[in-house]
Amino acid sequence: MNTPPSQEEINQFIIDCHADLDRVRQKASQQPALVNGYNPDVDESALGAAGHMGRRDIAEFLLDSGAELELAAAAMLGLREEVAARLDEDPGLASSGGAHGIPVAFHAAMSGDTEIMQMLWEHGAQDHVRGALIGAVWKNRPQMVSWLLDHQANTAAVDFRGKTVLEIAEENGFSEIVSLLTAAG
Repeated sequence: MNTPPSQEEINQFIIDCHADLDRVRQKASQQPALVNGYNPDVDESALGAAGHMGRRDIAEFLLDSGAELELAAAAMLGLREEVAARLDEDPGLASSGGAHGIPVAFHAAMSGDTEIMQMLWEHGAQDHVRGALIGAVWKNRPQMVSWLLDHQANTAAVDFRGKTVLEIAEENGFSEIVSLLTAAG
């Protein structure tokens, strides 16, 4: 008989879901219930952790292991039909957030899927879309950066370390994005 994981085990698993696929696999094989773990103190699920970090590999593993699909993760994974269906059902979800309240638009920016971003825009999430540039730069998505710049993206945005989008692009050697940002002023 499997003992349900403790909240401490769940919280540690969620931390692992930010970056450590091997540890996630190992722990999930020992305690499958972890894949749907949630930490209410920080408003984050296992899938939410992988989602806001852009960890497609971890998100796909969690989904394959039975995690419940969340809108933000669907946006990060570029699951266009899923995002469209959820927005058709509830247009207000376009302005919702995933883990820590991070906007769905940030997740969509990481995917690079401009059609998903256009859906969010059309469903009223323009402010969130304009603030999503960091996600596109972080994941080196030049086409998305260009689309966002065409939609008045906030080029003065800073990440959790206080770095601007231009600084992020420069330090990672994303020359095409550096050119786009420089041209945009």
